[in-house]
Amino acid sequence: MIPLNMKDIAIIDAFPIYNYEKRVLNVGCGTGRIDFHLAEMGYRVDAFDIKNYDTWEDKENLTFRKADIFEPQNLRTASIVICSQMLEHLKSYKCALMNLVALAEVRLIITIPYRKSFNCNTHCNFWDDRAFGKFKDVHEFHTLCHPFSIAISKIRTKLKDAKTNRYNYLIIVDKRQNYKKRE
Repeated sequence: MIPLNMKDIAIIDAFPIYNYEKRVLNVGCGTGRIDFHLAEMGYRVDAFDIKNYDTWEDKENLTFRKADIFEPQNLRTASIVICSQMLEHLKSYKCALMNLVALAEVRLIITIPYRKSFNCNTHCNFWDDRAFGKFKDVHEFHTLCHPFSIAISKIRTKLKDAKTNRYNYLIIVDKRQNYKKRE
């Protein structure tokens, strides 16, 4: 099994710790690295991506399949929904984000890269601190995920990323908490 990186650990640390069913939907799972670990930890994981991967192998608590976030009627809701390093690839990421919020029963956990941190030619969306309210009263993700509470932090995937100013945003949408906009 491939070891977890710091981003994967941050995602798992963001899981709620009580009063929820241990069902996870991983949207844009890629090779399934984190999914194998979650299944070993006792979670029931449904993982999908827009394409099939050779590394996919269904297990007792783990199912992989090909699916599209823009066709959410083909997906089941789950207590926890993970979407890691996917939104930056989608031209219609706002539509995908709304579908993700609808699929999450308790918590939605998203990671996206800071600006052009990882220089991938398939990225069509870029975010920096301005998108997350550092310079505005309400940021884009908070508006799109309203009325639920949202927490945003920065995480590194590797130790060497600190030297090159590369990091990801970890966005947690908690549907148990409603956000009330201050007047």
